[in-house]
Amino acid sequence: MQNIQLRQRQLRWFSIFISAGLACWIVLNGSYLVAQQPSVESIVALKSEPEPPANAANSTLSEADSLKSIKVSKEPIKVSVGLYLSNLADINQVSETFDAAGYLMYSWRDPRLAYKPQPNETSRTSSLDKIWHPAMEMVNFKSSTNSDTFVDIAPDGTVQAQERFAKTLSSGLSLQKFPFDRQSLQVVIESLRYDDRSVALIADSPKIGIGTDSFVSLSEWQLGTTTGSNSKSFFPPENQYYSRVTIQVHVTRNYGFYVLKVMMPLLLITIASWSVFWIDPQEFSTQIGIAFTNLLTVVALLLVINDTLPHVGYLTLMDGFTMICFMTILVAILVLIIAHRSTTKENRHRAHKVQNLARSIVPIGFAISNLILFVSMNFI
Repeated sequence: MQNIQLRQRQLRWFSIFISAGLACWIVLNGSYLVAQQPSVESIVALKSEPEPPANAANSTLSEADSLKSIKVSKEPIKVSVGLYLSNLADINQVSETFDAAGYLMYSWRDPRLAYKPQPNETSRTSSLDKIWHPAMEMVNFKSSTNSDTFVDIAPDGTVQAQERFAKTLSSGLSLQKFPFDRQSLQVVIESLRYDDRSVALIADSPKIGIGTDSFVSLSEWQLGTTTGSNSKSFFPPENQYYSRVTIQVHVTRNYGFYVLKVMMPLLLITIASWSVFWIDPQEFSTQIGIAFTNLLTVVALLLVINDTLPHVGYLTLMDGFTMICFMTILVAILVLIIAHRSTTKENRHRAHKVQNLARSIVPIGFAISNLILFVSMNFI
């Protein structure tokens, strides 16, 4: 019994000893861990320090991306726009389009691109995809081919961009006076991305022109002056206004082809139709045959030249002249019918009187009608 009590006392002291040892170990190790943990002030200081870039490449990439963004400014960036046409290949009056090739030049200043030049260095070359640019576009183009763009940067940050283009452009034509008309072919230039609050386009007159080489001229047109103007256009989908530069190429039609190949034959056929007034009214079959032959000749001539005439929904001077020729021949046919009916009633004197009056009245009416047409097209 005493042995059992002795063992229990030994186990009790052993447990007390182990518990005390564990308590001391926990206290000692806990104070060490607390000493190793950073303080609140040190954590805040670490968070406030900027993180260094992972590598130099990332730093360079960030700088390049900033150059592609638009420079924040209270005033819109002014972009000077010029256009030089090196070739004017074709003017299609049926589809109201023209083919042009040349150079679109535009410049602006970006202080972020300024640099200290090396000796004998006047500019540096770059590409549009590496810097911010106004994203210029000809909004009235119908089709185009691939173009090249060259960029030069001056030491003060002035960017000179030159784009080579070849496009088919749409331009409304005013053909009321055709073929004695003058036209203004338009090239409309806008920014594809930025409205008038960000970019302001300004026509650069010294850089607007057209080449004088022999291949630039067109047989049907005489080239005149080239001008530029500034305006704004409203874009409904975005409810925004965009700055616009409109380049106008003034041309005058060489009307010789239409006068000699169209109007002169029509005039001669119409005059030939008046010959029936000098044929005896009793020869009605001969008279009516000549009149209808002239009428069909006019129709055949118009069918041949139809593809060269403008397809517009209003009356042109050429259309008016053609209609007067038609009407004159129809009047001649009507006179023949009236004279023939007078002959059948055994009143030859009256038939001759009708023809004699027609000999003077029809040509005079033809001349007055054309005079009124020309005056109305040119002055009204």
